[in-house]
Amino acid sequence: MYQGRSGIDGTMKQLCAVTVFLHMAFLVLGSNVGNSTSSITEEPKPPFKCFHQPLAACNLIGCRYLNGSQDTAVCCHLTQFQFKEKMAVLQQNRNLTRLHIMNATVDDLNMNLFWLSNLESLAFTDGHVARVVRLNHTNLTNLTNLRCLNLSSNHITEVDGGIARELPSLLQLDLSNNNITNFSFELPENGSNSSVSHFWLDISNNTHLWCSNITQLKSGVRGTWNLHILNHNCTVCMVQRDEFWFKFQETILFDHIGDVEQVEEDCKKTKTPCTCLPYRYLYTSVYQNHDSMTISVNCSGKNLTSLPDIPPHTIVLNISNNNITNLKRIRIDPNYQELRELHAENNQIVSMHEIEASNFIKNFQVLDIRANKLTEIETYIYNNAFEFDNNKKVKLAGNKVMCDCSTAQHVRMWLLKNRKHIDDYNEIRCENFDDKVMDLDQNKVCTYPRVWTDYINYILASEVVLLLLLISKVSYDYWIFRTAGYLPWPASKMPKMPCDWVFET
Repeated sequence: MYQGRSGIDGTMKQLCAVTVFLHMAFLVLGSNVGNSTSSITEEPKPPFKCFHQPLAACNLIGCRYLNGSQDTAVCCHLTQFQFKEKMAVLQQNRNLTRLHIMNATVDDLNMNLFWLSNLESLAFTDGHVARVVRLNHTNLTNLTNLRCLNLSSNHITEVDGGIARELPSLLQLDLSNNNITNFSFELPENGSNSSVSHFWLDISNNTHLWCSNITQLKSGVRGTWNLHILNHNCTVCMVQRDEFWFKFQETILFDHIGDVEQVEEDCKKTKTPCTCLPYRYLYTSVYQNHDSMTISVNCSGKNLTSLPDIPPHTIVLNISNNNITNLKRIRIDPNYQELRELHAENNQIVSMHEIEASNFIKNFQVLDIRANKLTEIETYIYNNAFEFDNNKKVKLAGNKVMCDCSTAQHVRMWLLKNRKHIDDYNEIRCENFDDKVMDLDQNKVCTYPRVWTDYINYILASEVVLLLLLISKVSYDYWIFRTAGYLPWPASKMPKMPCDWVFET
């Protein structure tokens, strides 16, 4: 059990080291390319060194002192019952100032159990703890001299936000390498006697911590406190972003939280009813300082009649379930030039020609235009975009197209050719036919007005039939005349012609 946790921590520390190295390399390269003369300002170090023993010191079950004065103790491999039992024994030692508990398993770590008024450094690490709590929500008078509290590597998911506030001497809190998601944190009302009081907090390698908690943490520091985040290069947090109907979490570095806060400020400036969320942090180049936080804007169901104001660097826009009629602003508004995904289903859009040759058509990845008022599929708008990028997706179902012979002959073949870009190509229906576009019958749709030349075949056929009848009649009359000696009717009734003497004998 213990070795498994050690292996995980080792991997996380290696990843953290790589992150730090890359971050420093980025800063060095960036400053060299830009010929910058500025230097990196390092955070001040904690003035108090917390007591921490290596794993090799934890070779026995129970607690032991490390020196004759009995001011330093180490406890190892304790169960919940053993933990309470050992704390009852240790609290009788008034000289104890440093204590490290390793690989202990407790459900709730109750800080009220530490009745050690002279304790200055307390480490409870490499164990299994679900929550850190105070059963008595009063001042922790039992730990009035505690300056350092290390609760790292314990699988902790929840920490009582009032612990730091009730420890008047606390200067450093280490919650690294845990599973904390929601974290509230308060410092004492009054700091030390100096004009500016410093506090050091380590929340690195809590990979499921929400960025909103860190933002509240920074804004919630009261009085003259100066909060320092240790190992900030290994500190990450989660932001939630919309992917149309679904919500996803994305991890960002602590150093980029300021950009998340800027997203909220930029969104407020637009004065629209939309919500803005960080989408993804883009690194343009290691040699150029053009990095930016891209934004996802959700304006779904806001009863809009035109495209809204959006902040710069908006890459995803959801305007579904509104009454928007045109998309002209996408072509002319500078804030729309980085747009890559447009979700515009269930609106009143009648044509796409307004965004022809726009930056969006050149660069888009997703265009959802379902359930609008499109009566024509303007294929020429998409042709160049599809030709150079196989990843573009367009959704067109729910639009009733006015189908004609061109639709049956050309649009149907175009949809079939680009079906890898148009997933719902087989769901587009006609307005004037009870058919899908893909099911159109050219013989049914392609009809033309008739002219006299359409009847020439009938005329020729009639003439051929009359000629055959005439030849048959003449042959019959000749046969009767030769066999019976007279002409049948009506040949016998016909007047003689001047040339008839030729045939008389």
